[in-house]
Amino acid sequence: MAIKISGTTVINDQKEIGSGLVSLYDRVFSIGVSTTLQNRDHCTVTTSGTTITLPASPSAGNQVSIGVTAFTNTIVGRNSSNIMGLAENMTIDLNNITLDLVYVNATIGWRIS
Repeated sequence: MAIKISGTTVINDQKEIGSGLVSLYDRVFSIGVSTTLQNRDHCTVTTSGTTITLPASPSAGNQVSIGVTAFTNTIVGRNSSNIMGLAENMTIDLNNITLDLVYVNATIGWRIS
């Protein structure tokens, strides 16, 4: 199975972006283990209970995207930055969801967009 636009493969079965296409993200990957993201990463979490840590020392406008497959309880580690103005880690408790986060400033931290 692949996603196509006008006959051109956009994403294939291995979640690879088609030849000659540009992604909003620098790295697009699936993971089943805890990891730390970098600016402009999109990851799809494939294992329940995985911790995804946000980038350290972000700058305004940095962005990441986290997709969760058919389970809940993915932990998003704040890595010393706020998330939505709170100094707390976040738990994604919905399955089959993708969250885009953009870093605003030290007060707000990462905002879900």
